[in-house]
Amino acid sequence: MNNITSGIVRIEQPGKPEVLRYEQTEILKPGEGEVLIGQKAIGVNFLDVFFRNGTFPMPAYPALIGLEAAGIVEQTGNGVKAFAVGDRVAYYGSNGAYAERRILPANEIFKLPDDISFEQAASIMIKGMTSHMLLKQSHELRAGEVVLIHAMTGGVGTLLSEWARSIGATVIGTVGSAAKKNLALKRGFEHVIDLSAGNFAERVRQITGDKGIDVFYDSIGVATFQKSLELVKPGGSAVLYGWASGMPAINTAFIEQRKIHFVQAVLNNYPAYQDKSGKALPEIFSLVRNGVFQLEKPLIYPLSNANQAHADLEERKTTGSIILVPAIVKHL
Repeated sequence: MNNITSGIVRIEQPGKPEVLRYEQTEILKPGEGEVLIGQKAIGVNFLDVFFRNGTFPMPAYPALIGLEAAGIVEQTGNGVKAFAVGDRVAYYGSNGAYAERRILPANEIFKLPDDISFEQAASIMIKGMTSHMLLKQSHELRAGEVVLIHAMTGGVGTLLSEWARSIGATVIGTVGSAAKKNLALKRGFEHVIDLSAGNFAERVRQITGDKGIDVFYDSIGVATFQKSLELVKPGGSAVLYGWASGMPAINTAFIEQRKIHFVQAVLNNYPAYQDKSGKALPEIFSLVRNGVFQLEKPLIYPLSNANQAHADLEERKTTGSIILVPAIVKHL
């Protein structure tokens, strides 16, 4: 058999979730220095939405999306010494993960620790590294600081909130509904604000005694950024790492006047997170082992239903992580 069948999700043009089309295709066997992976779990990130809707243009169409997955090595090409058939592996950072099977260069994958499941890996690699970037690079959060985390029950927001709490910071979080507020309260967070219930900034002022916050991490954008900026203490930090509601205007005069450290945080701007061998992940995996990240079971969608996963993510119907599960019944 020269070719191998794989289900994939393809987009012919940028657009709404409906442009995600599941289809069967044939892929070649792995070539020199390559491995074929039978994928077990595929991570879904808001970055995927930006690639799908054209916010981040693709080089050409039709195109494949998806940045992280975990699975089993099914075949190896000539010259591959570090991996063998049956190895548990994972990868991140290479668009095209929405597939049942995938061929990648061996130097872009790494062996998955035995105590990290496929679902955990697909749920936490990019989100975990994003959290690491935000808490260690963009603004190094310290015990005793007051931090505002928007979308605290989302994929990144959940990890950020749990990690910030373990550091010893006072965590104030926002969510988009009463149900999500109840979820955050059940997770043990004291200061949770429902954005749908009114002016979040006034509630933050009440919580802090009008003393302000040391830093905020914002993935929402237009709907929250300026009001959050006005809450930051002089010399504090404002970190924008997403814009689900649109890219906000940046009030540079206010930022300079208050001597606020403003960062638009992008994972690819930090060399430590561009290495695809997994070097950035040991600390993330240790936080899973130590119980800092209390990973709940992710929301699971069939790979063939990726469009629904995107729709639910954009409509803020989800909490925590989302993964796609391919329909591979038998590995090669």
